[in-house]
Amino acid sequence: MLTCGVTQVHSQTNGITAPNVEEMVISSSRFYQTPFETSSSVDLIKRSDIQETQQQINISESLSRVPGVLALNRQNYAQDTMISIRGFGANSAFGARGIKVYVDGIPATMPDGQSQLSHIDLSSTDHIEVLRGPFSVLYGNSAGGVINIYSEKGEPGTAITPYASYGSFNTNKVGIKASGDEGGVNYLLDINNLNTNGSRSHSDASRDNENAKITFGAGQDTKITFIGNRVNLFASDPLGLTASQLITDPQGAGSNAITWNTRKTVTQLQGGLELQHKIDSDNNLKLVAYSGTRNQFQYQAPSTTTVPFVNGAISLDRSYYGFDGQYQVKTLINEMPVRMTLGINYGNDNDHSMGYCNAYGELVNCSGKKTSINTDAKYQANNIDQYLQLEFDPMERVNVTLGLRHTATELSGSDNLNTWAYTNKSYSQTLPMASASFLLNTYNRLYASVGIGYDTPTLNQIKYSCASASCTATVSNPNMLEAATTTQYEIGWKSIIPEYGHFNIALFLAKSTNEIVALNNISGKTVYQNANNTGRSGIELSGHIDLPMHLYTNWAYTYTLAQVTQDYTTVSGNSVTAGSSIPGVSVHRLFGELAWRPADHSMNVGIELLAASNMYANDINTTNASASGYVISNFRAFARQEYQRWKITETARLNNLFDTYYVGSVIINQASNQYFEPSPGRNWFVGINASYSF
Repeated sequence: MLTCGVTQVHSQTNGITAPNVEEMVISSSRFYQTPFETSSSVDLIKRSDIQETQQQINISESLSRVPGVLALNRQNYAQDTMISIRGFGANSAFGARGIKVYVDGIPATMPDGQSQLSHIDLSSTDHIEVLRGPFSVLYGNSAGGVINIYSEKGEPGTAITPYASYGSFNTNKVGIKASGDEGGVNYLLDINNLNTNGSRSHSDASRDNENAKITFGAGQDTKITFIGNRVNLFASDPLGLTASQLITDPQGAGSNAITWNTRKTVTQLQGGLELQHKIDSDNNLKLVAYSGTRNQFQYQAPSTTTVPFVNGAISLDRSYYGFDGQYQVKTLINEMPVRMTLGINYGNDNDHSMGYCNAYGELVNCSGKKTSINTDAKYQANNIDQYLQLEFDPMERVNVTLGLRHTATELSGSDNLNTWAYTNKSYSQTLPMASASFLLNTYNRLYASVGIGYDTPTLNQIKYSCASASCTATVSNPNMLEAATTTQYEIGWKSIIPEYGHFNIALFLAKSTNEIVALNNISGKTVYQNANNTGRSGIELSGHIDLPMHLYTNWAYTYTLAQVTQDYTTVSGNSVTAGSSIPGVSVHRLFGELAWRPADHSMNVGIELLAASNMYANDINTTNASASGYVISNFRAFARQEYQRWKITETARLNNLFDTYYVGSVIINQASNQYFEPSPGRNWFVGINASYSF
């Protein structure tokens, strides 16, 4: 679906070139362009910002520098990083929802819109592209934003790179990477292991990642890439803390976490193939096909002392597959150059979910049964989409992009124990978008865009319904949720400051109907409903400036107002009134850095600033569910040496310099008011890698 670009190009539109612009080409807009050329908000995170100055453990490390993105490290490896873009996906109970994530063209987002992130291997990531705004709707269901992650390519010859890091909480990561380009074959193989005691009680974890990519030619005009990765994870789950626990024992485990030994194991294996064929100078064909499996087992804790805890342990066996076919053509219409992309996309996800009876972290027979199995059900999600995208220049300095995607998604569930009937629902929507940009001069571009997107419920969100007025959770859900529909608007200004840097400004507005929100939460089982209207609006400011004496600065500020715009009521009678904040969103968020880097890039020393305003963890915005804002600073240092065939790099980092106490993440609408996931105080790590080239 997506292809990476090349480095150091000149920005050009309609024959007008912006000199001295060193940017990588991005492809999230499906055409090779620099970020300056696109009629959308798109940011590119380079390898140096992913690997050279970070611990390479959580994707939140890198995404914090992107405006509009909220990526929160939960300090809990049993739960994925919490990610939202412009407020989309913020109210997800776990993982990432409402945004699309791709790794080397293979979706990490299932057809229902739920994403899993544990298989992302940052130690072999070359760059990350983040697309925001109306352009995202061309990626279909749950595309409030798009994150594309690309693995490295091998350099000519062969390089072997062992690496290791060690830091606070006995966190250590070791790995080895082999890459190269020989005999027409480009390859990458990375294998690494992470172990940590965790910053909180009962938060130890271990994770093995393997990532491989091999590209070779099959004729002069055909290129084939094989992609494969695997993750094996074990993580204790410290759960969240209540407001009072946050005061008395901020780095402790939540209620019943240790007593019930809450924990999670995950094994995921996937592979894919990408074929690119150049038919001629104006016609190209691309096909991506993939399949994978994910096996997950999780032990939960009850909110009461009831033994056994029914469905207190849950297994998920998932198999998924899909493809994306894309035809690109350059042509002339009335002597006007037009670039067109035609595509078809299919995805299929099959889940086998089982619930077990759990007593203090061990499986036991359920009451009145001779087995520990209490529920046994299968769920399926699939989609079939078609899309068209046109880009053309109707006049000098003006660029227009038009797009249309028809997406059809079907969700279904069946019970192997025959306690509830088969249920299914189909969703279908045509999603249009349009954007236009005007090149004021060589260094300044204005743009505007509009698009309509939608979000179906996820398989997790259709599992439970209300069985009675008290909303006792039941797996029977004959009346599935409706899909949410969102209209997005954006206007922006991109500017290049010759010889100094660049800055971007974007204003956005999104209006949603049928937003999917929590109705009730019973012992960790959330029942959902369609609310009325919600809105998200704000401004993004970002830029880079080169200063004297080899200093430079980057900054990214986001103002996001995410609110309910029409009243609705939960099953407990709580009224969520218009003007209430959507949980999981900070109104203000800032990233800034000041760094020194010599001309040969052999060193990088910098200070970072991260700041965020408060956020709520529940829909009704109660005081005991509000995480305070914070300001923290980090220090980093990087050095590189070369000797004959060796390249050696050292990295050191000191996070939270002033030992500030703050809550880094929240659990949305947690049933026992255990909303808060505190971040560690002052912490550090050091790392080294040594690359030998043959």
